[in-house]
Amino acid sequence: MSIFDGIESVAAEGSSNRLYFSPGQYTVTIDRVFLYERRLGGGKLFIVETTVNESDNPEVKPGEQRNWVQSFTIPSALPRIKSFIGAAIGLCPQRQLKEINERVNKAICDGSVGEDNPLGGKKLKITCVTKITSKGKEFVQHAWGVARG
Repeated sequence: MSIFDGIESVAAEGSSNRLYFSPGQYTVTIDRVFLYERRLGGGKLFIVETTVNESDNPEVKPGEQRNWVQSFTIPSALPRIKSFIGAAIGLCPQRQLKEINERVNKAICDGSVGEDNPLGGKKLKITCVTKITSKGKEFVQHAWGVARG
């Protein structure tokens, strides 16, 4: 067995064209939600691909695509995913935590990454702010919300 098993059946790719959110406030439309298995034992990723509708960040223009990625290797992944799915089904993560905790279960989560892409087309708000970890590393924290109107 070789680490390159299956290479004959895949297409070569250029550099990654995935773009992520920078600090700012956005309204986005969900394009696709899916799971991705990292190669070389890196674990699973929960990926949300979006198109920006509105942005207060001058470097992120309406019509651009941005992604949100959660690695299942970090303990905060499931709570963050639960809040995201809650917002995507119309519940406010700031005011309706009880409802989110009651409604967002394994079946809803499994369905959210299904082939039929049930969250595709949903509009959400997202606020992104820069934070510093306890080890001094900078990261962008994402807070999902319901887009009204």
